[in-house]
Amino acid sequence: MSLTLDAPLPEGPAVLRAPVVGAPEPLPLPQPGWGVPEALAALAEARLAVAVPAAEPVVVSALSTVVLRCGDRAVKVYPPGTDPAHLARTATALAGSASALLAEAGPVVTSTGVVTVLPWLADPTPVTWAETGAVLRRFHAEHDDADVAPWEPLRRLETQAVDLPDEAATVLLAARDALREALAALRSPLGVGVVHGDLSPSNVMRGPDGPVLIDLDWVARAPREYDLGSAARRRDAGELDAATYLAFCRAYGADVRGWDGRVVLDRVAALGGVAFRLWDDRRQGRTLDWLDDAVAEWHTPL
Repeated sequence: MSLTLDAPLPEGPAVLRAPVVGAPEPLPLPQPGWGVPEALAALAEARLAVAVPAAEPVVVSALSTVVLRCGDRAVKVYPPGTDPAHLARTATALAGSASALLAEAGPVVTSTGVVTVLPWLADPTPVTWAETGAVLRRFHAEHDDADVAPWEPLRRLETQAVDLPDEAATVLLAARDALREALAALRSPLGVGVVHGDLSPSNVMRGPDGPVLIDLDWVARAPREYDLGSAARRRDAGELDAATYLAFCRAYGADVRGWDGRVVLDRVAALGGVAFRLWDDRRQGRTLDWLDDAVAEWHTPL
């Protein structure tokens, strides 16, 4: 690490547990055709079980989940098949958080989706990368011992590879297995702890007491470096300038670019991007004309 922590976080285990082979995906990507109408129907059904303001719902975002605003509440709707126990475990484990925005009601399972209700944060002022580093630091420290699920990366690749040509599916799944094996042997200088799993300023909002992390779907026990790698990859790609990146690192207290284990986490993130792109291109009706090049790349996972 090219920066050291001012006050080191408590160290968790240095290695990860192996993923549970064959376990169902707790956060499946939606099937084709699922979207806003189904989410609105889920909200209407969920109103029988949870209190949601009567205001007309406004669509805030719609991708793998749908977020609606109903007055002073945000309603997040997950597609059918989402494991409510996974959502409930995260909410329970992080209860009382000062660094993350948690659901205050749900999950409610309906016939067209799984519904959670959160406070609506009205301040739209963008959060900086420095503020993101600071709230991440607080989050890691605050929830070091939280009982969240162990990290099981690349779970979604299994379902997205089902309809691929045999060679492509074989190569991508073999790359997943190789990366999981490398992860099991990884030594983490910052230790294994609770990570957000999808860090960027777009997943931070301003609450009454300062910035808080939102979109906690991927919270898990993993090497803390995984959260920091998001900014490092953007710096490498030229999306962040040197000053912005340094401000993030200083706010958190570490820079992962000097750690030789970072390549494993970066490749996990890249292969996860392949799985998501497969789903999104199919959803949009786009061709997979990039797949052959991707398969050629993933013959060598590391």
